[in-house]
Amino acid sequence: MKKRNVLLAAILACATLGASSAWALDDVSLRLNWQILGMHTPFYYGVEKGFYKEEGIDLKISEGRGGGTTAQAIGAKSDTFGFVDGGTVVVSAVRGVPIKTVMSLMNKGIFAIVAREDAGINKPKDLEGKQIAATAGDALTQLLPAVIKFNKLDRDKIKIVNVDAASKVITVLEKRADALLGSVDAQSFDMAAKGVKSTMLPYDEIGAPLVGLTVVANDDTIKSNPDLIKRFVRATRKSYQAAMTDPYAAVDAARKIKPEINREVSKQQLDISLAHLDSVNTKGKTMGWGSVKDWSEMVALLKEYQNLQTDKDGSAFFTNAFVQ
Repeated sequence: MKKRNVLLAAILACATLGASSAWALDDVSLRLNWQILGMHTPFYYGVEKGFYKEEGIDLKISEGRGGGTTAQAIGAKSDTFGFVDGGTVVVSAVRGVPIKTVMSLMNKGIFAIVAREDAGINKPKDLEGKQIAATAGDALTQLLPAVIKFNKLDRDKIKIVNVDAASKVITVLEKRADALLGSVDAQSFDMAAKGVKSTMLPYDEIGAPLVGLTVVANDDTIKSNPDLIKRFVRATRKSYQAAMTDPYAAVDAARKIKPEINREVSKQQLDISLAHLDSVNTKGKTMGWGSVKDWSEMVALLKEYQNLQTDKDGSAFFTNAFVQ
């Protein structure tokens, strides 16, 4: 009887230990770069599918208010991880924000010139004689000179209409501008919802190649908890692979959190974003792998057109250590 009680006690102890271990998840937060768009939905799908919990992570996702704001939040350790475009990562790090990309998820940029179809902007030369809605000081506006120079356009023939970011679409719809500086996965859908067709000139195709959205972490987290980053990257890769297989399921997972999301629009956004995961230099690599060439070319652009002051090349701002 005594042996039986000892055995029972041992079994109960093991069960209790197993249960406590199962519940000992790391509390982790992810700050998006903006309100939920298609590209963000795989994170919610990964939570729903349990991919993050399988890696010992209890993930909380919050919407953002711009890449710069998200970068600052990660630098201040307000959140564990952030979703930030490569250009903002570089500019923020040079300015002293202690962050680095740990997963180069989108290796092609999403910046674009989005125009009303009736404006007749189908190639860079068509921008001459047109009005473009832009927000003073943002990365899109600061990199427009690179587009102008690369395509040998006459800057004096292009008029910039300065408005705040939220007003760019309405400015184009009201024909106070012919086009706007935006992204491949956003404003064209807003215009379509109003019954207005659009054309698009992606920056990547007209002389301003950039690294798109990436996962960033604080330098201290990278040094003190590399295992957490590896686990987060693994779960994120599973989430995006699952979303590629069933994009509607990814969208539906996000709609459970934010029901007002348009299912069809979000799915189209996701399709566009997934097509930007690889650049020419990252094809065949593991999802999340970054190219030194891509990052260094972006740094060179930022130095020339955004007056970025750094002697570092692209390798200083991202790492592939967690995606291998």
